[in-house]
Amino acid sequence: MPDWVTHLGTTYLASHAAVRIDPNLAPRLSVRHLLLGALLPDVSRFTIILVDILDWPAIPIFTYFIPWHSLLIVSLFAGALALVLPLAGLRVGPAFGLIMLGALFHFVLDEFDGLVGCGSTFLYPFYFNRLFRGWEAGGHWATLLLVGSAMAVGLAWSHRRVWPRLIFCFTRRRLAGAAGLTLLALLIPLFFQGWMIEQNAYYLGFAVNPAAFEGQTVELCFSEVIATRPPTVEEFDRPFRLDDQTTGLNRGEWLSLRGVVQNGAIRPTKLIIHRDFSDLIVSLAAAVAFIFLMIDLETLRDLGRALT
Repeated sequence: MPDWVTHLGTTYLASHAAVRIDPNLAPRLSVRHLLLGALLPDVSRFTIILVDILDWPAIPIFTYFIPWHSLLIVSLFAGALALVLPLAGLRVGPAFGLIMLGALFHFVLDEFDGLVGCGSTFLYPFYFNRLFRGWEAGGHWATLLLVGSAMAVGLAWSHRRVWPRLIFCFTRRRLAGAAGLTLLALLIPLFFQGWMIEQNAYYLGFAVNPAAFEGQTVELCFSEVIATRPPTVEEFDRPFRLDDQTTGLNRGEWLSLRGVVQNGAIRPTKLIIHRDFSDLIVSLAAAVAFIFLMIDLETLRDLGRALT
């Protein structure tokens, strides 16, 4: 999936272009709500820390948190946010619409990202395949998009003072409604963890029972090379052997692949090597920029008054 700089920058460029085309949109277009929606589907992005650093079990963590990156769960979170962050006049509907517009733009970018994507939870829990064929992650188009997005984030920074500030509304009814929607969003994934494995979402069925996929095409995404003789990668805390003809790998590298399972090993037909965790680092930097785009001193004062 694209990094957060790309998500923020492209969303801002789209909103900026829309206002240039139709200046009448400016009073109704809250850029902050759009940018909030642009990152909302990735609210669980850093759960990789739980698996890779804290060594929590991968499959239970994945089957619970990855559905947060879906239209269903995001809409519940967006509803909760719209209740406590309405537009001027305490309007919830338009706030929800703008957050979801930013989120939909996020989903479109994700669907096109990567020739090897391993699936999608956009239409969870009903459909788990990618809707579109993506471009190569880290390719020239993705690099150009990242550079342009970084410039757009800088442009957003220079324009942020003219944006309408966020409005906080913490009445009992709104807080109760937001809490109810959030609780529903947190509970739904618990009931579909086994279903994701049964439907082979993100090739979880293959991870649980590799022998059942003999002769079939499978994909692994962002897997670590743990051995080169024989070539072996680790995904979902489980080792998967690659065909002995797979060469050019180094222990500790990260890769994504598509291949056919033959005699218990995967014969890659498409293999992409990720050199490092640069995408995660870029997203961390974007998270800091996002906070400063969302909140200024006046917004903090408004927040303080809303809490008292």
